[in-house]
Amino acid sequence: MESQEINLMYGQARRYLASAELLRREHDDDSAMSRRHYAMFYTAEAFLLAHGQTFASHREVISTFAKVLVKGGSVPKEMHQ
Repeated sequence: MESQEINLMYGQARRYLASAELLRREHDDDSAMSRRHYAMFYTAEAFLLAHGQTFASHREVISTFAKVLVKGGSVPKEMHQ
């Protein structure tokens, strides 16, 4: 079940990136950035779930991504910034 959920999150991230590219081509930069933000969010959430972490809020995902993965050395600092 967990791997299926992870795959769904990665799929959502890929769809958001594709949407961001379409919006960028239409010069809708604000909307494109929003889609990119959520693509990164779903990627981070999937990555954390793969490490046994689940969360109820956006803030918790971002905070734990920094605490567990960046400070733990699994992900470069630049990925959190």
